[in-house]
Amino acid sequence: MSPAVRVGALTAGMAVAAAVVVAGFARHGVTAPILPGGAWWLLVLSLLFALTEGFTVYVRVRRGAHAINLSEFPMVLGLLAFDPVTVILTRAFAGGLGLRLLRRQRGAKLAFNVALLAVQASVAVVVFQALAPHATAAGPDLKSWLAAYAAMVIADVVAAVLLTAVIAMHDDPGEWRRLPAALRSVWMVAVTTTIALVGYSAAIEDRWALALVAVVAVVLFLAYRAYDRLGQGNAEVQQLYAFTSDLDRARNVDDLLSVVLGLLRDVLRAENAALVVPGDDGVLRHHVLRGPATGTVTELGWPADDEWLRPAFAGEPMLRTSGPAGDGMAVPIGPPHERSVLVVTGGMSDSDPFGTGRLTLFQALANHASTALGRAHLVDRLRDEVEEKRHLSLHDPLSGLPNRRYFQQLLDEALTAARSTGGGVAVMLLDLDRFKEINDALGHDTGDRLIREVGERLSAHLAGRGVVARLGGDEFGVLLPTTGSAEEATAAAAELGAVVERGVRMDPVTVSARASIGLALAPQHGDDAQTLIRRADVAMYAAKENHSGLRVYDPASDRHSAERLALITDLRAAIERRDLVVAFQPKVEPRTGRVVGAEALARWHHPELGPIPPDVFVPLAEHSGLIRPLTLHVLELALRRRAAWARRGHDLDVAVNLSPNSLLDAELPETVALLLAQTGNPPHRLTLEITESTILADPAGSSATIERLHALGVKLSIDDFGTGYSSLGRLRELPIHEVKIDKSFVQRSATDHRDRAVVRSAVQLGHALDLQVVAEGVEDEETYAYLATEGCDVVQGFLLSRPLPPDQFLDWIISHGTSLILSAGQDSTDRLA
Repeated sequence: MSPAVRVGALTAGMAVAAAVVVAGFARHGVTAPILPGGAWWLLVLSLLFALTEGFTVYVRVRRGAHAINLSEFPMVLGLLAFDPVTVILTRAFAGGLGLRLLRRQRGAKLAFNVALLAVQASVAVVVFQALAPHATAAGPDLKSWLAAYAAMVIADVVAAVLLTAVIAMHDDPGEWRRLPAALRSVWMVAVTTTIALVGYSAAIEDRWALALVAVVAVVLFLAYRAYDRLGQGNAEVQQLYAFTSDLDRARNVDDLLSVVLGLLRDVLRAENAALVVPGDDGVLRHHVLRGPATGTVTELGWPADDEWLRPAFAGEPMLRTSGPAGDGMAVPIGPPHERSVLVVTGGMSDSDPFGTGRLTLFQALANHASTALGRAHLVDRLRDEVEEKRHLSLHDPLSGLPNRRYFQQLLDEALTAARSTGGGVAVMLLDLDRFKEINDALGHDTGDRLIREVGERLSAHLAGRGVVARLGGDEFGVLLPTTGSAEEATAAAAELGAVVERGVRMDPVTVSARASIGLALAPQHGDDAQTLIRRADVAMYAAKENHSGLRVYDPASDRHSAERLALITDLRAAIERRDLVVAFQPKVEPRTGRVVGAEALARWHHPELGPIPPDVFVPLAEHSGLIRPLTLHVLELALRRRAAWARRGHDLDVAVNLSPNSLLDAELPETVALLLAQTGNPPHRLTLEITESTILADPAGSSATIERLHALGVKLSIDDFGTGYSSLGRLRELPIHEVKIDKSFVQRSATDHRDRAVVRSAVQLGHALDLQVVAEGVEDEETYAYLATEGCDVVQGFLLSRPLPPDQFLDWIISHGTSLILSAGQDSTDRLA
């Protein structure tokens, strides 16, 4: 039921109640003594009931207002000198006439107030007749006086309750909490009733004495109204303070908007409040609070009656005192380029019309509101940025799916839940077969579309029953809570395989992908995330090797699982103890022999197994989540050594390899910047080497990190150039500083014409793109001489030196000086020292 309907029903109920009282008194013939000249007194009574409605002081409680006027004078006269029916009817009709003529009320509000007057008069008459049924008009006794006091006070309390009820129905259900404040004005009723009784007694003796009493009443009324206005001024100061306090308690922009509009309506005594915001498309957005305070609604467009707001958008406060749409005020807020307008319309009829004083108060409130809205908007924006950064750190930018880090976190949570319920968890790793062929044949844009399509299909098929993640490249992870049944999990994995195999339309062809799926179950195959992912990975590679499509983890086929697990544990401990060291291989300009830098290479000497090759422990780190701490450890050691060389007069570059997963680490640029600052190295002396296959496997995800590293001033190098079937157009768009020709082409370039052609093309292509060209794997003088002739910028390899421990590398630099000149007769043993 709408507020208007509820108010209408209350009005009708009040009118019926008054009619019942009138009918009751008429039926029983209750009369009252009539003063001499009764017709004259009836005219006086009617005039007083009408005129006193124009002499009203309002006790304001939030947006509600309880009226105090001089109607007690004619009411006391009516109780003592007229019959109940005459009093009730005269009060309703004469008072209604005064409301319409003097206070310009109409419609539903006039109807309610007329019904309220009738009920108020009915209550007063009923109470008076119950307490003093035989009162005499000629000389009221003490009993009649007390009955008059009781009748007026009780009638006023009933009126206050009914007025609170209509405000609660139409505007704010919380109005009931403010009823006690409205009842504090009852003392004024007692004062006016006393004057009315004194005046009545005087008028009995001499009717012209009533004029003296009227003067006293008017003076008292004017004094109280002046006192009330003074109190309203103090109240406005308190309201301004309360306004700012309430703004501080709002939690976000949406909450604050509702608070601002609601408080503006309360303080400025307006029917409606709105925030008008210009949109990018030129259409205004009206955030309006009107009627019941249940929240704001957004309206689009620029209504015709809002044309008066245009000057406000130019920065000029506006006051509208008349017009078809009624009165209103508008105040601009915000800077000129982001200006909005706060608007209030429909001044309450029980308050003074909108004027310059109210406009000044509105401007003060708007200034506070503007500050609070700006602050809340900033907080919301910072919160959104933090949330966006957190989202990016946990999701794959190409597909929008959870990344490996988030997948492990979600898997940990699923395992915890399964332990408490006794259920199981299935972990599946899906690798797309022939994805590289699709990339090579149709381009990487098509490959990206295929990755997104597969992710969307898997997610849609699970429909919230599990989680799909992209772990990197063409590899997806799926976790699915189960009842613990292996058959259930196997059937679900087979369904996902069928979903992937459905053809994908990639104009102008339809691509049919196929997935190799590895399945590991908890708790059968492990009870922690890392173990389950590793064993699902083992099963996936077994499925790929056997072309079986789906494989459940089988411990018998994981011959090295125990050794791998032990080695991973030892690797984690070695990284934590900082046991891994860095060796450095020099890099030389072949045309001048000048040493220009070194590549930092991680080395691990196991206390029991001896040296562990990098191609063994680096993949272990990548699959066990240790690659990030390993990379940062190597990076820190390399930078500290480079700074030490610089202090000794050897200002060389240092290169560090990044793993494929490093480019998906959103925090990597900040970490690199911090290490550069801590070690005192200029950014341009650090080169980060990235394989081209890493970039092309996830261009969208890697390019963002590469751009941020480039912004630091760090150099970026494409390692193993020539082995990844690069998209030259895409490489051209990346901020790369150098390319590093893979050693498989370099080592035979002096003798094999095909490798020589590859090297020559790589050098020419790199120079055409303004890139430095580095060749690795130089092991003989012929290759060295050929690379120098072809214009290769930098070389490294065993011909110059093997990777050396830090101290030996410094000795090597000192012993060879700033340049290393190779001669045809130099013994290779010396060169490898």
